[in-house]
Amino acid sequence: MGAFLKDLQLGLRALVNRPASSAIAVLAFGLGIGLCATMFSIIYGIYFRGIGVPEADRLTLIFRTNPSEDIERMGVDQHDFYDWREQQQSFLGLAGFSTGTINVSGSSGEPERFDGAFVSANLFDVLRVPPVHGSGFRQGDDAPGAPLTALIGHGVWVSRYESDPEVIGRTVTVNGEQATILGVMPDGFRFPMDEEIWIPNRDVRGENPERGDGPQFQVVGRLKDGITFDQATLDMSLVAQRLAQQYPESNEGIGVVFADFVDVAIGEEAIPIFAAMQLATVFVLLIACANVANLLLARAALRTKEAAVRTALGASRLRVAMPLFSEAAVLSLGGAALGIAIAFIGVALFDRATTGLGKPYYMVFAVDLPILGFVVAVTALTALASGALPSVQTARADVNSILKDENRGSSSFRASKTSKILVVGEVALSCALLVGAGLMTKSITKLNNYQFSFDTERIFTARVGIFETDYPTAEQRTAFFRELKGRLENVPGAQSVALTDMLPAVCCSSSRFGIEGEAYATDQDYPRANMASISTDFFETFAVSVSRGRDFTLMDDADAAGVALVNQRFAERFFPGEDPVGHRIREGTSDSEEEWRTIVGIVPNMQMEGFDPEANDPAGYYVPLAQRDRRFVSVALQVAGGPPLGITQEVRAAVRSVDSDLPIYWVRDMPEVIRLETWIYSVFGTLFIVFGVAALFLASVGLYGVLAFSVSRRVQEMGLRMALGAKARDVVHLVVREGAAQLGIGLMLGLALAFAVSRVVALIMFDVEPRDPAVFATVVLTIGVVGSMASLIPALRATRVDPMVALRYE
Repeated sequence: MGAFLKDLQLGLRALVNRPASSAIAVLAFGLGIGLCATMFSIIYGIYFRGIGVPEADRLTLIFRTNPSEDIERMGVDQHDFYDWREQQQSFLGLAGFSTGTINVSGSSGEPERFDGAFVSANLFDVLRVPPVHGSGFRQGDDAPGAPLTALIGHGVWVSRYESDPEVIGRTVTVNGEQATILGVMPDGFRFPMDEEIWIPNRDVRGENPERGDGPQFQVVGRLKDGITFDQATLDMSLVAQRLAQQYPESNEGIGVVFADFVDVAIGEEAIPIFAAMQLATVFVLLIACANVANLLLARAALRTKEAAVRTALGASRLRVAMPLFSEAAVLSLGGAALGIAIAFIGVALFDRATTGLGKPYYMVFAVDLPILGFVVAVTALTALASGALPSVQTARADVNSILKDENRGSSSFRASKTSKILVVGEVALSCALLVGAGLMTKSITKLNNYQFSFDTERIFTARVGIFETDYPTAEQRTAFFRELKGRLENVPGAQSVALTDMLPAVCCSSSRFGIEGEAYATDQDYPRANMASISTDFFETFAVSVSRGRDFTLMDDADAAGVALVNQRFAERFFPGEDPVGHRIREGTSDSEEEWRTIVGIVPNMQMEGFDPEANDPAGYYVPLAQRDRRFVSVALQVAGGPPLGITQEVRAAVRSVDSDLPIYWVRDMPEVIRLETWIYSVFGTLFIVFGVAALFLASVGLYGVLAFSVSRRVQEMGLRMALGAKARDVVHLVVREGAAQLGIGLMLGLALAFAVSRVVALIMFDVEPRDPAVFATVVLTIGVVGSMASLIPALRATRVDPMVALRYE
């Protein structure tokens, strides 16, 4: 241990004596370790922290599945849920939950909307998370007609009720119904996603005797001790088979599938995205290791005779190699310190960029103990990876040849060839990353410059929801929204007002429909299209004109014949070569009870599929809001002069003038709505750009370092050439050609690797071809120019060598 510490001390002294090259090495390690740790922190926060409940590995989500309908997961109605609970034998308990809006008013503060969950009374027993104040739900709280109770989150307790312990037992109005607060949940607990209030989901099977009707659950189960997931799957499959035999009309073909919380929250399609991002940081780290290895190779070459003398005097090869390992360790430690700082900054920026996106409460991004442990492991590996090759080269050197060799430039130590191979690898990896970065840059540029077919700059949006408790009939709900629209039209600065169940640029609901006169062999043959319900003045609010036919009017109410407007894509796809106006369509399939709707007009495409580039503004149609019973709508106001959000208080007052207990929520201008729909492209695209730029910087530094070292080792050769009549341009050409060869080989390997990288990053690109020739060409040109500059500096330095000085150079 003492010898090792002494070697570390000597290594540190050697590095201090060469501050410039040492600083570059520490910066390289810092970038590599920091970016790698940042990405690992993100992945760890998503996939490995768990959901914050005891023995979470014994929990699973359970869904119905219908392979014959190509439905992988679907909710569970109350009939199936209660039958599952009674018949299964593998779980300590099954609990159900669904999420939605919970409006709270009365008792304290202004009316406020929260993300909430409607749960079976045993949910927190299954999760094993009791309240920290008060009590949990009691058996029977979810029974038909039971008095409403509620559990509130710690954040609600603090912000709305000022941490008042007397809140337990207080009566408040929840979604229009009186509810008693039973307890306060632990700080940070917001199951299942980001919920803050929980109320029982009452058993309403008596009101919905038909299986499949009524509210839908997600189901969570906790396995009994000694039961495996495979055994539980078999058990639940048998239950599903019995129900299919007992209720063939509703349950035939219905199976059961288990799912992980993260897979449901994020989606399995995200796995290759995160894997690609982590691999990109590993590439950057490998480039950094290659850079430091080259630096140490150069230092080893300068100390070949010292190592040979030590070996000749009896030092073991391990002792001879240890100083280089010590330098690698010191550089790695310095890089780790810088890397941790970079990781703190990177994780904080990522957390800020994803705030407000509805990520699950248990996905916490932080540089804490697990991440620091990862940094320690990576630091050790980088020290080994960068120090091993120079140390092995030193230990294997031919002592006799070195001691006899008087020519420093032709030493038997073979550092030059190894360095060139490392540079080729650096160029290849940086080429692959730069292609990904170039594709991402083009993707973000296209996204930022996307030309919408509707107004996005002057639009105020917010969400409003009403409940059957206060508005029990469709007529009352329609009357409410009609009055609300009228009040909003009187808001100062509002030029036009519209209500809709789905804003443009936000993914719509897709459903099957039929065209009158068309024959469909099976329900699966009915086409699909997106659908949105809109009020009058919708297109005027978004500065869009009807292309053909007429717009909706106040006459298109619930008592009038059903009508629809179709977008241009719908007309082109389903009525090629003919005018769709006058044709009739109907939502649903063969057993649909919806009314036929006459198409009365055609409107421009308005981004009805969110921002899915593959959707390419798909077919969609609009129906009058007055002809569809809706409880939740978005309001959109076109604002004249000033920022759209400047009218927030006036809009809030207008809503409360209709119903004093109603809050508005999701208050955003249209650019913010679009940002929330496109964050994945911009956030991960920016990350990949950072990785690419870091790789280019490290590769160019590596190439410069190798060529500069090569020139310094060939001073006598350069002087001799010039003494014999070689001109400066000949010397420049010699050095640049050496660099060009490494660049060329690295680029060829890098382009092959880039093809694979481009296919993976295509998952997070917006409207860009994965093999865009312009991007590939730009990357080759960029690396060529940067590499040439890195080659030219040592080459020009070589031309300034005085031949007489060079011939005497040792």
